[in-house]
Amino acid sequence: MLKKILNIIMIITLSFTFVACGSQNKENVKAKWVKLSITVSENSTWYEGAIKFKEIVEERTQGRYEVEIFSDEQLSGGNQVKGIENIQNGVSDIDIHSTIIYTIVDPRFTVLNMPWMIPTYEEADAALAGKGGELIFEIAKENGIVPLAFGESGYRQMTNNVRPIAKPSDFENLKIRVPGIEMFLDLFGLLGADPTAMNFSEVFTSLQQETIDGQENPVDIICSAKLEEVQKYLTMSNYVYDALLMSASTKLWDTLSDDDKVIFQEAAKEAMDLQKEIARQVNNEKIEYLEKEMQVNVLTPGEITTFQKAVAPLYVQWEEILGLELMEAFGYIK
Repeated sequence: MLKKILNIIMIITLSFTFVACGSQNKENVKAKWVKLSITVSENSTWYEGAIKFKEIVEERTQGRYEVEIFSDEQLSGGNQVKGIENIQNGVSDIDIHSTIIYTIVDPRFTVLNMPWMIPTYEEADAALAGKGGELIFEIAKENGIVPLAFGESGYRQMTNNVRPIAKPSDFENLKIRVPGIEMFLDLFGLLGADPTAMNFSEVFTSLQQETIDGQENPVDIICSAKLEEVQKYLTMSNYVYDALLMSASTKLWDTLSDDDKVIFQEAAKEAMDLQKEIARQVNNEKIEYLEKEMQVNVLTPGEITTFQKAVAPLYVQWEEILGLELMEAFGYIK
């Protein structure tokens, strides 16, 4: 009997020893840090998407990976182009950037930003979930970037201080600030405006001092920058769809197991789906606010058709750069 009791005590002791060793080994496993970079501030839908990604990755990898979020382009010193270079060379591990900035890396990304190429959210969702999205993913891979999921900055709208915009001739001689992207310069030049590329940080003061007459951006950015304080007219035209791309560096990706790759991909898709949902809700709220602060003009389908005819030469000019297959994947009909 005594021998049996001693055996039981020994078994229990060994069991506790194994459990303790296992716990100690688990505690000794250090989490791998993942640096996630976004362009905008913590008061953005981008950041909410980044937080969701962080929560999913850390939970589903059981803490083997921990995600640190760097907002306001901290890792690139505020330079968005360098931010994309960072994801290419592995300084950043995960990244969210507007596809407008990606056009500097590869002009074929411009297809997403061609005027009135993607006129509705429904068409944007369908194109990005289909062949259009597949082709954009392939372009990203060709440029050393691992694409994970699409998010959304929203439709870009136009504001100015001179007159309501309802037809192409209303742009005549307007000094419009645009991103330093070739297509935007071509577009507004074609409409008869005087397009000016400048850093967005300079826009409010330039509008206030009447150095420029207007600018274009999604309504969320218009509001966050308080441009309604220095602009009279807002034209709701949905003229450019501004998609976001969440991506990973190949440096990180090559270290992940197949199972972890699935986790990261699923986390990105769920995070960006949430970001888009919040962005569209915020967009509607901001429009209601701006209607009280500015004179808002919503282009009719007929007016949009007039603009599309006016910018048709731009499509001829850019077809050689983008390729007909890519353009058709986003609804272009030659």
